[in-house]
Amino acid sequence: MNRLPAVLHRLSTGLIGLVLVVIGAVAVLWNIGVSPVVDALDRVDNDAVGRFADSGWWTLVLVGIVVLTLVWALPLIVSAVRPGAVDDLDLAGSDETGTMNIAPKLIASAVADELSGDPMFTAVSARALDDRARSIIRLEVTANSVHTYPEVAERVGAVTDQIREAVAGADVHVQAFVHLEKIKR
Repeated sequence: MNRLPAVLHRLSTGLIGLVLVVIGAVAVLWNIGVSPVVDALDRVDNDAVGRFADSGWWTLVLVGIVVLTLVWALPLIVSAVRPGAVDDLDLAGSDETGTMNIAPKLIASAVADELSGDPMFTAVSARALDDRARSIIRLEVTANSVHTYPEVAERVGAVTDQIREAVAGADVHVQAFVHLEKIKR
């Protein structure tokens, strides 16, 4: 999740949690009979709610609450449902401005295609993702048990170095995860 939606989620959760803790503490203190809380709640006008609901602007208050809830909740829901898409990279290239735009997912799929043809690997996946405002190309490989870790690391390291060279100057991080199959006896 991107940094801004993550912060909004945390602040929203913290605010709702704080309100619920305060309401719970007041309810417990009222229930056990703590005098300042009981006195304050006894001074509340119970009929005010009925008078307030009968007033003409109650509908406007409800509409305002609904609008505020939608403005607050919809971006939070959308950010949680939609995974962070990675923006195109601006690399030194050959157009009129001297830059080239390329989608990181194209780089990731090209790397996955190249490594999937290698018999050393039984499974290869590469994807571009946005993790808390960091663009990442994540490469995951699963290697046969007949190959040693240094052999696998050398091959994967060469590919990750190629990716880093290709995206030099762009704010993209490259991650590689290596899974080794269990040795079959």
